[in-house]
Amino acid sequence: MDMEDERLHEPLISIVLPVYNGEKYLRESIDSILAQTMRDWELIVVDDCSKDATPAILAAYAARDRRIRIVRNEENQRLPRSLNIGFAETRGEKRSRSDVCWRAAGCICDL
Repeated sequence: MDMEDERLHEPLISIVLPVYNGEKYLRESIDSILAQTMRDWELIVVDDCSKDATPAILAAYAARDRRIRIVRNEENQRLPRSLNIGFAETRGEKRSRSDVCWRAAGCICDL
């Protein structure tokens, strides 16, 4: 798939992951999504104005995988609004949210 096709591609599943100062578990959470057997997804991570290493961690993952998009709140919006912000960015036919981490490699298939 070339770059233009990739931009036009609408993933089957959009996953929204809100995070605030989540450096301790963020890598595990994203890695568990990357380990899913179903590959047709996008991950929208809403960084709710984190003050720790969260922005740097997210930038590294987004640079490695185009399915990962970052939305950064300029002010802390808290969980409900951050979820709404993330869901407004989704392009997938189905939508889900992730919390701290997805541990089972096939759990997207259960949606």
